[in-house]
Amino acid sequence: MEDKEFWTQDFQRRRTQKEYQERYYEEVLNLVRHYQNYSVPGHLDLIVRYDKMGGYPFSEVRPYVTDILKRVIADGKGIEVNTSSHRYGLKDTTPSGEILELYYRLGGRVITLGSDSHKPEHLGSYMGETKELLKTIGFREFCTFERMEPVFHKL
Repeated sequence: MEDKEFWTQDFQRRRTQKEYQERYYEEVLNLVRHYQNYSVPGHLDLIVRYDKMGGYPFSEVRPYVTDILKRVIADGKGIEVNTSSHRYGLKDTTPSGEILELYYRLGGRVITLGSDSHKPEHLGSYMGETKELLKTIGFREFCTFERMEPVFHKL
């Protein structure tokens, strides 16, 4: 973002936690508003992984996330839940359970599963647990895509 990396802290440098968190979600919102050639935004709350300041209250970014999710839903797109949070030792899923629940409450049903596999042993990791989590939220299906069109599969 802004041609700066999160993992090096270049994006966060010289910003307060509030500033870089809000700037991150502002840019995601800008992307979903102005770019339509996608199926799902991946790593919706990626900034969490690289936030060395620790947990940031979801209530502070909820308005941005709500606007992002409403736009995604209105455009017939979906979101990805990524199981890599387990490998990175995060305390929550990616995106967070709060975001997944909000997406469902807003009417979102197009959801994909990804394991962010950079090694063969990571392929498909934690899929069973993630499917169970989605069921507890209320989801009954997950999606794959063919020619950018969602194909629904029973969880």
